[in-house]
Amino acid sequence: MTGMKFKFKFGNFFLFLGTALAIILSIVLWIFIMTNDQRFSHIDQQRSSSVDKEQLRNRNTKDLYDLYIPTNSYGFKNGKVYRLYDSKNNLPFEFSKDLKRAKVDNVSSEKSNQSSYEQLLNNPNFIQLTYPDEITLKLFGDYSRGKSNREFNRIFIPSSNKWIYLGDDETNQLYRVTLKNGNFDRLRKYAKDASYNDQVEFVRLKSGYSTFYSKEIDWKVYSYLTNHQSDSYFVNRLLGTSGVSSRTSKDGQTTYSLNYSNRLRVPKAGKNPEHNYLYTSYEKGKIPSTTNRLLDSVYYVHNLGLTEQDLRFFDADNNSVSYTNYIEGTPVFLNQHDVQVNTTFSTGAVSIAFNSINFQIPIPFDGQTEKLESTGQMIKNLQNHGINKDDIEKVLVGFRVEKDNSHDSLINLIPTYYVKAYGEWKSAGEWSKQDMSVYKTAKTEGVTK
Repeated sequence: MTGMKFKFKFGNFFLFLGTALAIILSIVLWIFIMTNDQRFSHIDQQRSSSVDKEQLRNRNTKDLYDLYIPTNSYGFKNGKVYRLYDSKNNLPFEFSKDLKRAKVDNVSSEKSNQSSYEQLLNNPNFIQLTYPDEITLKLFGDYSRGKSNREFNRIFIPSSNKWIYLGDDETNQLYRVTLKNGNFDRLRKYAKDASYNDQVEFVRLKSGYSTFYSKEIDWKVYSYLTNHQSDSYFVNRLLGTSGVSSRTSKDGQTTYSLNYSNRLRVPKAGKNPEHNYLYTSYEKGKIPSTTNRLLDSVYYVHNLGLTEQDLRFFDADNNSVSYTNYIEGTPVFLNQHDVQVNTTFSTGAVSIAFNSINFQIPIPFDGQTEKLESTGQMIKNLQNHGINKDDIEKVLVGFRVEKDNSHDSLINLIPTYYVKAYGEWKSAGEWSKQDMSVYKTAKTEGVTK
């Protein structure tokens, strides 16, 4: 897949000219996209770092809305469910804007089991929006009363503006949310006019319902010019400019420290660095509650100073909360299967593993696609390789980052199936190369990460 961009059979002059024109066009398009409020949320990249955890816990900042926005939307056509896509009107952003104008009046639990939950999943009278993992009611809206830690990951939008359903795929629990000043008419219009690209079905796995594609699909390959912040940028931002010491280990790993309470491990220097950092803040105290982990992690992510334009909540396991970039509604995995930020809480420290990549300028789509087999066939292949279906937690299509050799800063985003099993995200290709007998033994003995 490498070297697919800027391949022209001209002389060096025309190659240079073509490349320059493509980059200039990309910059113009990037400026247009960033100023088009129909697609993006005008995220202010110059926010003050003075936002603290208490402000976030009290919802006194818009950072929450930027990171905790649904990532996928679904609608029905002729009784079949499809993944919705609109290049001009981002449906999750539209829902988020509509929700800000509404007020949560009441939340009540609905009687539900797997059968009734699946009936709602396949009810054509609802638009569905989903998060990649559960969040809590506290993050969802203006709701600070008791039981705000109840979790959900799916939103059902009916024809009425007075109420919506929230669903927890893992437990099949439903909540009916009564709203004041709710109005999703524009969202419904956009959903009706959206492209119904791929027919899907919702299949029950270990951790809930995953989106399965019943047929082979052609998924677009996107390309971006990228850049990375320097080590000094993160050292100055996270540790300051005075009192910082450094130590380089025998393997060439450098760690910067401030008063033994804050440390930053930077990537090894080399020809092909992975740009992975690890920041640790040693803080005594209890591990925060589920809601406060979701809220506090926003504070730490914001303090990193990454470009947050496409950064979204991705996963929450045990005491960790992770975020990654979403391009056209699809999560991006770095270095095979890493997310961009993973925040882990313990009783003595908070650790933030992150990557410094910045997807700076999108290259105009050139028609290139990648064919993916049906999801069911992919699962069968993994089962034949020794992975038990009962151990598969989630399945999704993500982008694998691949360097394009035609330009130093150019990368291609290759559509790839990703599978979460045994607590780990890996591509289907990685799982198929894994010696499962050795892996399961090591996992049982606590050797694998």
